[in-house]
Amino acid sequence: LFHGRRHPSAHFCTSTDDETPRRSVSGVIYAEDVNANHPIVQIFTKEGCTLCDKVQDVLKSVREEQPHTLEAVDITDDDKKEWYSKYKYDIPVLHVKSSGYWTKHKLTADDALLAIKQARNGDFTARDGEPDAGEMERRQAERRG
Repeated sequence: LFHGRRHPSAHFCTSTDDETPRRSVSGVIYAEDVNANHPIVQIFTKEGCTLCDKVQDVLKSVREEQPHTLEAVDITDDDKKEWYSKYKYDIPVLHVKSSGYWTKHKLTADDALLAIKQARNGDFTARDGEPDAGEMERRQAERRG
């Protein structure tokens, strides 16, 4: 387990804007016992996202009361272009793994406790309002075109 530490598999890749190498932030941020049926929360993020850090702090603050694993998905990784297209203007975006979209931008401790409890009990359902920047840009181009 990597309690409180980034998973050691972080790697380097090129930026989406140029060829400057940058560090990927994808990987397990912290993990609970996988045999204990704890939910897995995914945070869609990128290096230097301060709002993402704040959401991670909220999730860490409820970890004892509602155990869960937190995984980072770096939307700027070369193999995450689909996520970059959807979420480039909206990180942080949270998913409950295998259940889908949860929320974006900010998170309160009360919201985190409720959603993680729902996920543990099998009552979590994907929320409405999932951002999709690529689709928004396509619609705007069609209107202009």
